[in-house]
Amino acid sequence: MSTQLTLSFDTVPITCEVQQRYHSIAPCLAGVRTPAEQAQALNLGYSTITRWLREFREEGLPGLFPATHYSREPYTPERVIVQLLYFKCCAPKAADRELARVIQHVTGHHLSHPTVKALCERFFFWRHAEFQKLVHYPKPQDPLALRQEIVRLHQQGWTEIRIVELLRVSRRAVRKWLQRAKASVADQRETTAQQMALLDLSRAPHHQVRKVYFGAIHATLTLQKRYGYAGWFRIKGYLEADYGIYLSPSTIKRIMALNRRVHLAPVRPMKVLAPRDIREGPPKSRHPFQHTFIDLRYLDAKPEGIQLYSCLLLEGFSRTILAGSLTPEQEVGVVLQVYFQALLRWGLWEEVLSDHGGQFQSHAFARANRRLGIHHEMYEKGHPWQNLIESQFGIQARIGEYHWERCATVAAAVEFHRELIRDHNRLPHWAHRFRNDQKRTPLQVLGAAQGKDVEPVALQNAFGQRYCQRRIDEHGFVKLGRWKIYIEEGLPKTAVQLSYWDGKLRADYGEQRLLEYQCRWGANDPRPTALSHPTPHAHPFQTKQQNLFDPLWLREPVAPNELSPAKIKPATPQGTQLRLYFGPELVKQAS
Repeated sequence: MSTQLTLSFDTVPITCEVQQRYHSIAPCLAGVRTPAEQAQALNLGYSTITRWLREFREEGLPGLFPATHYSREPYTPERVIVQLLYFKCCAPKAADRELARVIQHVTGHHLSHPTVKALCERFFFWRHAEFQKLVHYPKPQDPLALRQEIVRLHQQGWTEIRIVELLRVSRRAVRKWLQRAKASVADQRETTAQQMALLDLSRAPHHQVRKVYFGAIHATLTLQKRYGYAGWFRIKGYLEADYGIYLSPSTIKRIMALNRRVHLAPVRPMKVLAPRDIREGPPKSRHPFQHTFIDLRYLDAKPEGIQLYSCLLLEGFSRTILAGSLTPEQEVGVVLQVYFQALLRWGLWEEVLSDHGGQFQSHAFARANRRLGIHHEMYEKGHPWQNLIESQFGIQARIGEYHWERCATVAAAVEFHRELIRDHNRLPHWAHRFRNDQKRTPLQVLGAAQGKDVEPVALQNAFGQRYCQRRIDEHGFVKLGRWKIYIEEGLPKTAVQLSYWDGKLRADYGEQRLLEYQCRWGANDPRPTALSHPTPHAHPFQTKQQNLFDPLWLREPVAPNELSPAKIKPATPQGTQLRLYFGPELVKQAS
């Protein structure tokens, strides 16, 4: 039976420090004691015992020797130290981090900035002025070589200030050639692109190309005088659509400010707006003709002292104005007229949103919506922001109020209102500026979309004969009830729109007003009872042929029951035809 050899670590003589460290951790290596017990027995720190154990396990016995017993790694190479001292003599004010960056790029040897600092303090002779005078960085004499040296030093890691100190040139020149070299790097197809960029350019005075000429300034001033309170977005749309001038928003803003300061262009009055809470906006349309918005707005200006009201019908998806009118009245007849014109042109929509005005609560408006299948929704009282037409009224006020204040007649105000509707539909709209399909104007967004088709019979049932469509015959007349009314001989076989409200019967073709009659409509009978005072309007469809009679002569129609019965004339006696042969009875008598 073999005997196990046991060693007593306490009885082994210790001759050196390394042996003492080994005997201190030997019980832990043999598993006799734990590091905590051994540290307590030797009156040493627990971290010391664990550190010796870790070093012994990682490096073996050499891990117990002090670092001074081994030869350390070589110091910084002499060529690197010489290069460092050379650069320090050429640029004494260079920072340690900058020198470390340059040395690594030039020699490929990595130096930390504390090492650079220690080496500069160790070899301090570079600080003496007598020694600095003997060492200078070689400056190329050729201008092209000098510019290439500027680029090379910058690539090595030198800053602009140190390049100025090394090559003794101005900082402006260093920045200029560095910018030219940086701009030439983008062209990778030419190998000599950087050399071409460092060549001398022409010293002829450089005149920048003008972006704005007096024509653009004058066009902007003309638009500012016409649309006095319009912003830069509307002015930009008018310049591009009407003048073919394309300028940036900042340029247009500067031109408008110049016109206000020099040419006394109108200045929009400032309004202090109180902070508003977050409000629920109008319903958002997912497709065309899902929602429409209608409302009336009175103008601040009063041409000829008459208060005018603007009525608009807006499509919610594209922000297109489907129809509109400017009249001195705000009755339901105006709303129905706008409704009728929009239905003829665009077709049916699904829902209309309005306020609680008397026009929109009337039986005639409700009957038209009910018979056409249009859902009518009225937003909550006191919440006008839920009607999208309010934003359009804001645009109308900014663009049109300045011009309406200077309109001499109501006819001029109505014509300008028609222009505003046309410009709104054809110019870019702020709501469409971020569309991916590059459609910016309401008409472009709406495109060829149409509402549901509506039959003439449905319009007749919804509006009655007060708002109807009639076709002109070859003599220029239309038939309305028992009346045969002259409209225009120059439009034969053409459908025109007839509308009655405010005691007048009007005939329209598109946007042109053809004729007006003073009319009295029957209370119970849905037809006119009296027509008088025809008023023709100037339009481009008038016939050039001279009339043989007065077409505007009116005669009261005669009811069918009032006609006197025609007298029946007695039949005149007629002769009888004699027979040309004898009948059987005559033959018998003769026999």
